[in-house]
Amino acid sequence: MAKGLSIVGVVLLHVSLAVPEGMETTAAHLNRFLDPLRMPLFFMVSGLFSAKVFGFTFRELFLRRLWFFLVPYLVWVPIELWFKYREWHLHDGKAMPELSQYVEHLIEGRNMYWFLYALVIFNIILWLTRKLPWWAGVLVGFAPILILPLHAEQHMIGKAVLYLPAFLLGAHLRLHIRRFAESATTLRHLTRGTVLYAVGFSVAAVWAWWNTVSDVSFGWPLPFAETVGFVDLRLIVNAVVQLLMLPMAVIVAVLLSRVPVVVDVLSFLGRHTLIIYLGHPIALTVLYQYNMRAWELPISRDAETALHQTALWMVLGLLISALGALALWLVTRVPYLRWTVMPPQVGRAYRRPASTRGATPAAPTTASVTSR
Repeated sequence: MAKGLSIVGVVLLHVSLAVPEGMETTAAHLNRFLDPLRMPLFFMVSGLFSAKVFGFTFRELFLRRLWFFLVPYLVWVPIELWFKYREWHLHDGKAMPELSQYVEHLIEGRNMYWFLYALVIFNIILWLTRKLPWWAGVLVGFAPILILPLHAEQHMIGKAVLYLPAFLLGAHLRLHIRRFAESATTLRHLTRGTVLYAVGFSVAAVWAWWNTVSDVSFGWPLPFAETVGFVDLRLIVNAVVQLLMLPMAVIVAVLLSRVPVVVDVLSFLGRHTLIIYLGHPIALTVLYQYNMRAWELPISRDAETALHQTALWMVLGLLISALGALALWLVTRVPYLRWTVMPPQVGRAYRRPASTRGATPAAPTTASVTSR
């Protein structure tokens, strides 16, 4: 449910960015309320599933966890980049990149599938913290703040500031999160979740207001910079806001799980998160961007004809995203191509006892790499 809710928000965000004035639509405004919940919830749930690595050797970590992230990342990132570079080549006159540029994007995680890269790094960090007490393991999640000024040059540092705390919380406090979810709709938890969400929303609002009335800048006591400004500090503020809102994210997921039809749809999407995430950006580039930029069709929210209205193309963008996900699913049905999305297990197939830090091990699925 949580992963399904997250992927819906991700696809809607990408469609809103692609369609002219899409970010000004009602759907996009509603999706903004999910901003603090979408990716933090995804990474917290991913961390919850990753608690099993506490009992792994590094070899097991690689063969039973990292392998399933690395293969689709290394295969599909160059493909998605090639289609996007081709769009810029055809319509903006930019030269197609050299092989070194693809390698650079892969190594630095600067691509649409950065979350797979992040999951590799986060799982390694989680494994390294396996012998620490829970509070120390969670505290490690805030370590990227120490190198905050480098986020402008290294894309993944900013992602780590935002999402590593949620991931480590999900793993180290797995049992507590499961207990919270079991009673999430009690008056006590509803009240606490609402208060924390309100506090987080207030922090975000005050921060946004502060930036409009003064030049936000502070001296930086650590290496790599003398001062940090609004863009740097916004990462820390957003990370704090997201953590404050995470209990409400769990509550929302639990409430939606009790709504007929909605539970089935979101659960289905959640079981196919990887396929949807890999497929929809390529489809938006090939089926939407290639054609729209060739036609030069004017699109706006107040267009007089339906063909030119933003709302129509938002709907079509979502349908195109669904087609992209379907195409990736079909790839998984083709022998010798399936491994590009769902790589086969390598090495000796063995099982260790579940970690004593976690609760009952999550049931494995064949459709979502993030729950393996």
